[in-house]
Amino acid sequence: MNPQFDPSQLPLRDIHLPDAVAWWPPAFGWWILVVVVVLIGAALGVRAWLQRRHRAARRALRDIVRALESGAEPAACVSDASIVLRRFAMTINRKSGDVAGLAGEAWLEYLAGKTRDPAFVAGDARLLLDAPYRAAGNVTTEQAQTVCRVCVDWVNTQPARA
Repeated sequence: MNPQFDPSQLPLRDIHLPDAVAWWPPAFGWWILVVVVVLIGAALGVRAWLQRRHRAARRALRDIVRALESGAEPAACVSDASIVLRRFAMTINRKSGDVAGLAGEAWLEYLAGKTRDPAFVAGDARLLLDAPYRAAGNVTTEQAQTVCRVCVDWVNTQPARA
């Protein structure tokens, strides 16, 4: 060592720690995460909004099935299911006047045209036409439940629209 060297004479400063990291603005990765979360939330919100009609129709048909199980008249329940189906069809169709005017075979053909089930018209769905006009006791609970199940299947096959 140099005897003439005095370390206290050097212009040194004490150790300085860096400033604390600020919380704003966040890093780029956090911005990406926020954008992804907002987009997923918006997509789920739009999907739920588009499915609202489907949920309402399924809920109404579920109530009809519960009424059947509690002993309601099957013909009246099939009539109610037909009403629910017609209301649902009018809400999803852009030209609801076209659906509102359908009756009889034309109504069944419209329903069959919008389903994947080829035996829709020939099956239990025919009860949608004449069950309200049958005498009490001519429609069994099992037939009415089958019609409700067919109606729920029809609702489920329809695409969600704004």
